[in-house]
Amino acid sequence: MRNRVLTAAAVPLFASVMLIGIGCGGSDKNESTQPATTSTQQGAENTVNNVTIKMGEYFFKPKDVSVAAGKVAITAPNDGKVEHELVLLKTDVDPAKLKTEKDGEVQEDAYSGPGEIPDVEAGETGKTVLNLKPGKYAMICNVPGHYKAGMYGRVTVK
Repeated sequence: MRNRVLTAAAVPLFASVMLIGIGCGGSDKNESTQPATTSTQQGAENTVNNVTIKMGEYFFKPKDVSVAAGKVAITAPNDGKVEHELVLLKTDVDPAKLKTEKDGEVQEDAYSGPGEIPDVEAGETGKTVLNLKPGKYAMICNVPGHYKAGMYGRVTVK
């Protein structure tokens, strides 16, 4: 089943995902805030929402994402020069104010997490399909130093 969903998510004829260019973690007051656009695929068995979230030093684009509840196929290209990851943590806490260790890394065990895309090397793309329930999720990169540098955002599931 998982392979079928991933294969369907990879077919460009069925996946029309629009990327909105907004950074995260920066202090630029002139950034625009626009919602991410997602696409939906319907099959005989499931509906899959598709979203692409770019990773770089030290941001997610888009920073704030809204998707419908259910199966969500996340594609995360690493456009940066160093390794990144995309971790989702279910929480209403502001993503900038998560519990951290002394070294600045987020205490992932303090939150429930539906999943992640681990260790995406520069120039590579990570993918996952998660069954997301309605609510708010913090989106973080917990590679040492990245969260502290501002690499976080919000996923809202409706």
